[in-house]
Amino acid sequence: MSVRSARPKVNDLIFRLIGRSIHPELYTTCASIDILQKDYAATIRVCETGHIASIQHKGHAVCEILTSFQNPLPSQKRLLEKPVRGCRSESVRLESGMYYQVSYQLEELDYVIFKNVHEEYLMDAQRADLAYHFISESRLTPGALSIIDFEANQDSLLIHAFHTFPDELAVVKTQSLFEF
Repeated sequence: MSVRSARPKVNDLIFRLIGRSIHPELYTTCASIDILQKDYAATIRVCETGHIASIQHKGHAVCEILTSFQNPLPSQKRLLEKPVRGCRSESVRLESGMYYQVSYQLEELDYVIFKNVHEEYLMDAQRADLAYHFISESRLTPGALSIIDFEANQDSLLIHAFHTFPDELAVVKTQSLFEF
C-alpha cells in the first residue's frame, strides 16, 4: 500500500463506461494490477479520482472509469455517463457480446461513522487485491483510501471498489460485473 496526494470533490465525480481504450497519459496511475484469462485481459488501476478498469475482449476494448467531470477524456464511444449521486444501477450489452452491469453508491457519513469505516477499510486494504493510501492534506483528517477486490474467472470479472473522500466524509462504492 503506497501513499500519494488528495482527491477531487465528490460532487465533481462522474461514472463513465467508454467503448474504447483510454490513453494512460490522460490520468495518473497510483497502483495497478493485470488480469489475464483465456478470453479476456483486464487492467485495473487506482487513479487520483477513483479507478479505471480496462477490458480487452474479442478485439474490443471497454473502460470503466470513476473520474472527475473536469478530467479530459475522449467523447467518442461513451456508452454510459452518470454523475455519482445517491445509489444507481446500470447495464449495457456491448458489441463484442459482453454484458456489463454496475451498481455504484455515494455515502455521506457523519464524522464518527466515517472514522470507524475508514479504520475498517485500512485493515481491509492489507489483504485487498489492490489498495492505495493517499497523503492527507490536513492533519485533522486521514488520507483518502482506495481498495479494489476482484473475482476473475473464464466467463466473468467482478470488481468491488471502495474509495474514501475524508475531507467530505464520503465513501464511493462500486460493484461491476463484466460477463463474457
